[in-house]
Amino acid sequence: MFLDIPVEARTEALSRLTAAIESHPDREAIHSALREFWSHHSYVRVISEAGLPNEAFLLRELLARALRHLLPVDEVEGDLYVLMDSLNLKESDARWLSTLPDSLVISWADIFRPSKSSILASCKILALRAANIALSRDLIEFADDEDITKSSFFNLPALVEHVVRHPEDFRRWEEQRAACDAQLQSVNRLIEEKGSTADLVFRVRLLRSLLGRIQQVISLQQADSDASKLSIVIVHGFASQRRIRTVLTASTRRLARSVVERTGRTGKHYIARNAAQWRAMGQGAILAGVITSFTALFKYSLSSVIHAPMLLAFALSMNYVVSFLLMQAGGFLLASKMPAATAATLVDAMEDPAKDHMASLKQISETQFIVTVSNLIGAVPVSILIDRIIIAATGHPFLNPEHAEHGVHMLFPHSSMTIVFAIVTGGFLWLSSLATGWTANYLALHTMATAISNSLRIRDRFGPKGAAKLADWVGHHAAGSVGFIVLGFLLGGVPVVLELFGIPLEVRHVTLAAASLGYALDGAHVYGQLDWQDATLAFSGIAIVGLLNIFTSFALSYLLAVRARNIGEKQSRRFLREVGREVLANPLAFLLPRR
Repeated sequence: MFLDIPVEARTEALSRLTAAIESHPDREAIHSALREFWSHHSYVRVISEAGLPNEAFLLRELLARALRHLLPVDEVEGDLYVLMDSLNLKESDARWLSTLPDSLVISWADIFRPSKSSILASCKILALRAANIALSRDLIEFADDEDITKSSFFNLPALVEHVVRHPEDFRRWEEQRAACDAQLQSVNRLIEEKGSTADLVFRVRLLRSLLGRIQQVISLQQADSDASKLSIVIVHGFASQRRIRTVLTASTRRLARSVVERTGRTGKHYIARNAAQWRAMGQGAILAGVITSFTALFKYSLSSVIHAPMLLAFALSMNYVVSFLLMQAGGFLLASKMPAATAATLVDAMEDPAKDHMASLKQISETQFIVTVSNLIGAVPVSILIDRIIIAATGHPFLNPEHAEHGVHMLFPHSSMTIVFAIVTGGFLWLSSLATGWTANYLALHTMATAISNSLRIRDRFGPKGAAKLADWVGHHAAGSVGFIVLGFLLGGVPVVLELFGIPLEVRHVTLAAASLGYALDGAHVYGQLDWQDATLAFSGIAIVGLLNIFTSFALSYLLAVRARNIGEKQSRRFLREVGREVLANPLAFLLPRR
């Protein structure tokens, strides 16, 4: 088999085969047999499908590609597409074709060049498919004019057929393709402004690929056409059309960018730039810590009363959700919620060379430090105060001696799983930020706030003012609420569910852990169990939990934002080295606000 020959030796082998055919007495008969083989009706499928997605929707295409790896194909005799697909062609095969000398290309070009009927059929199939996708309702709504007959794709099939039949009118195809490209550029601009979905991006990319393939095939009738380019594209297509990662990465990158952009806009509200903002954020963070002290109280109470695992998971989740939504309603800041949003804001600054990246990072770090300390100031003393009220009312601390001792010892960084649990919790915080960004992107894509305010059904039920209030809430608070709900169920539900499978996992959320420590310290003090060395170790555990919560969430968000925004690896590493030097030179500059 020719493909079994090493790539570096194929050109010489092909040269020998070509020379042998040319010198053979039955040269014309051999050429005729080869042309007849490549004129099979299935050649149309090779030209119009190789390397292009079979489906118009991303999930269906991913499923189809997965099944290609698992299920056998009925290798129909004579079907060129099935034959080439079964050859397991590689990228190296396409690269080899591109290195062939012109003498060999000319010798084989006439055999592989499609007939006019094959060109016509292939171009019509490609154009009809492009028109069908481009005229779908959601893509038409992204057009400047929603009149479907004014779409550049509306007359594409008829024009393509005309140009194939009249090659002298090739200029008309070039004008039509330019108009289709302009329409797709308009869609891309609106996607960047309004938000996107992976499926929408997938179809826009598919349309560009279809237009490109029509260009390659329809150009074969021009005098200066190069059939070898189409051959390389086809081989490259067969080499890549089974890959799942390629189509998934290409389609989700824009969605990730949209999610990051929405998250980054939220992050701008988490950065204090003057003394008044520092004070306001600090006060709000203290109140968030106060709410968390009650969250910890209810967490202990629910765990002692409810013993059914799934019911406990739901109860704990709702406890967190209610607390987080109260913080959002009051405008109070939770330190652990900030890093994912501020990381996207930092990467946004990195895209603008006029912005001072280091100054942006210092503002983020200073605000994070203020809010974290303020959360702890609100959580620990209030937890102790609540415990004192309980002692006055009942005669004993809220926690019994065993729970108080465990509440202190569980935070020891050297003798517990606190470090691992804190990192996992940081991952949960990052996932909740993705939920926030995805929801904001979805609401923007579907102009949900405007749709609610203009909905006759909603206006009839809630009245114009009620509809306006609901629209305002959706526009400003819905995405954040979804993020908090997701975080609540991650913190409350995942540890309980994993415990059913024998996987130990505990929440190590810095503010919640600090509030819990307040109850444990006061109980241990009343029972005479408090060792100040243990208290010091527990507070060091709180510091480590806070650092790992923030660092893990920030790092994951930073990596996602860098990839989504195509920040170069060199630029990213250079910035990280600069940060390292600044931290070593003046670490306090990242913690204490400057006057």
